[in-house]
Amino acid sequence: MLACGTTETITKTIEVPGETIIVEKEVVKTVEIPGETITVTKEVVKEVAVPGETIVVEKEVEVVKEVEVFFEKLVEKVLIATPGPADTDFYMTTLDPNNKRGGTLITANNGPPSHWDFYAAGSITWHGVMSSMYDNLLRLDSRSADMTIVPEIGTTWELNPDMTEWTFKIRDGVRFHDGSDLTPLDVKATIDRMAFPPEGVAANSKGLWQSTSLREITATDDSVTFHLDEPRSTQHMMAVFSESQGKISSKANLDEFGGNMKKVDLSKVSGSGPFKFVEQNADHFVVEANMDYWNPNAPYLDGVETIWIPVFSPQLTAALQTKMIDFGGITAPADSASLLSTPGLNHATQIAPFYWHLLFNTQNEGFSDPRVRQAVALILDQEAMLEAISPVFGNKFGGGWHPEGLGMETYSPSSLAQQKYFRSPTDEDIAEAQQLLADAGYPNGEGFPVVDLPGRNNALNTIINELTQAFLLQHLGLESELRLTDVGSWRQMKANGEFDIALNNLVYSVPVPEYYIRNIVGNCDGVPCNGNLGKNNDPVLDELLLKIKDEQDPSKKYDISVEISDQLEKEMPFVPLMEAGTFKHWWVPEMKGFVPHGSQFATFWGFGHKWDHVWLDR
Repeated sequence: MLACGTTETITKTIEVPGETIIVEKEVVKTVEIPGETITVTKEVVKEVAVPGETIVVEKEVEVVKEVEVFFEKLVEKVLIATPGPADTDFYMTTLDPNNKRGGTLITANNGPPSHWDFYAAGSITWHGVMSSMYDNLLRLDSRSADMTIVPEIGTTWELNPDMTEWTFKIRDGVRFHDGSDLTPLDVKATIDRMAFPPEGVAANSKGLWQSTSLREITATDDSVTFHLDEPRSTQHMMAVFSESQGKISSKANLDEFGGNMKKVDLSKVSGSGPFKFVEQNADHFVVEANMDYWNPNAPYLDGVETIWIPVFSPQLTAALQTKMIDFGGITAPADSASLLSTPGLNHATQIAPFYWHLLFNTQNEGFSDPRVRQAVALILDQEAMLEAISPVFGNKFGGGWHPEGLGMETYSPSSLAQQKYFRSPTDEDIAEAQQLLADAGYPNGEGFPVVDLPGRNNALNTIINELTQAFLLQHLGLESELRLTDVGSWRQMKANGEFDIALNNLVYSVPVPEYYIRNIVGNCDGVPCNGNLGKNNDPVLDELLLKIKDEQDPSKKYDISVEISDQLEKEMPFVPLMEAGTFKHWWVPEMKGFVPHGSQFATFWGFGHKWDHVWLDR
């Protein structure tokens, strides 16, 4: 039996000169299902004073003990399957004994994207539909919630004594969809495209590879070796080798397009995955089974049709409730109660290592002055922002400059809410911010350029940007302009430096600050690191990040993390917002072979969109 609690809608109005923002939210009390209880209570956490009105903001509090356990597993431990003897290879297969073949799986995903170069993008918009067409060096095993790292194209691996050379044997007998053989040269060309992209070609994972100190890749007839300038831990390297964006393309395709795959014809480029491209249009994306796939066990499905339905949207919830689709991931948190009470739906919860933040362009007028950046940080109410997006986006507030569970200086959500720069702005904070702005030459915002606030055209970006705009005007007198666009253009605008303040995200799948902070605001080989879109230049911070990388003592690492936090507060190149995303995925019981119903797992995109071990019982 299912018992779901009552719901109510809270309408909050924030008034600022010239603008009114209305936020509506559904508050769910208690939902009980066999084996799972989500308890939600309400508590008053702040009062926000605005001209002529006092707003009481009420907050949902969800029991997250189990979620935090899984989240810590993500950042503290990497599970790796042990390769078998040299004469045996790992082959993915479904774990269900009574499986059968056939049928088309109907799914939903963001899209269509503005281009097809998944190396230039980190979003599920690409990886949710293209993962089934490609193979990776290593992969996550999405048959269980452990998400163990298992072999794929790389069947076995060896590490030299000083941990600076990783050699992978490449699986024999793998063919691309055009019939050509996949060789170690294709693996090398793919990772070169990601780690050392051609001039002017975007590479979303470049920062990940920069964190490995990768110097070069060499290939033989049957293997690929990664040569590092400095040793890295097994945990660090395995997280990189299994990263979902590392889809192996043919060297011939990469050479033909100079590594820039944005305008390719998908019917004329070739992966080696379990499914082959059929068509895409304004309605859907279709792939069919690769009957010549190297894995004799897969695929079980005849094909996969993905309908373009945005994540977090009411349309996605409706498609699941009406059984229009078999699988739909990343629904709006406010819809969880109604989906849990919908008969015939399985679900699982994903904890993703997101590091969302508001990034400043330190090269632009005004924002080149750290006093201006500090002033903006002081008047932003991060917790209120996350409260406003909670109906449409699952998030975790806490940590501070460093996410929790990494052994760095962190704060729980309750203690962080009392910390300067993270708490709801006090009168003293607002007064200090206004004085900082005046000291920088802009009293009451006079003479400051109109602030450019671009973003992706979705609920998350819209709400965050509108609240940022409201806080800037209300407390500092700064005018701003919102610009919303598609996901591909949004990323390109940030890469081009066409912003003053931009919502940004980094996935800290490698849980070390010399990656997740250095990539956002550090310098690599004398130039901004791949993710340093605000072009921050701070030699003191760069030195601290090198120092923490080389330190082996955990207590000393912690001490350095405190220094890093202090330096970040001094220069304020960005403002942290949230340290994780929590998402629900739903599917019909006839879809078999996926993670167990009711489970929780921790990983990033690409965990299960390969569909090679999924089958339909109908």
